[in-house]
Amino acid sequence: MHINELKAAKAAKAAIDVLLTATPKSVVLATLRTANHVAVSNVSSGGALNEARGKVGLALSNLMHGLPSQDKIDKAKRAIEAWINELEASAAA
Repeated sequence: MHINELKAAKAAKAAIDVLLTATPKSVVLATLRTANHVAVSNVSSGGALNEARGKVGLALSNLMHGLPSQDKIDKAKRAIEAWINELEASAAA
């Protein structure tokens, strides 16, 4: 079961939603860094969940480095949603 990973994914989803309006941004970025670390450190070989983890790692890394554009935010949101869906599906299996 991936309970801590799912918590990190849901926290990242909430953080993304307030990224542009949050003050201070350091709290939001810390949440995104944690989620990125959790996703990347749990990547193993193959499967849809691992593909989702990799996409989250890439999307969050791109978002945290440089200015957070709407395009980067949208890509990160989609990646996080896919990650959450895969985690929930693997928990139900």
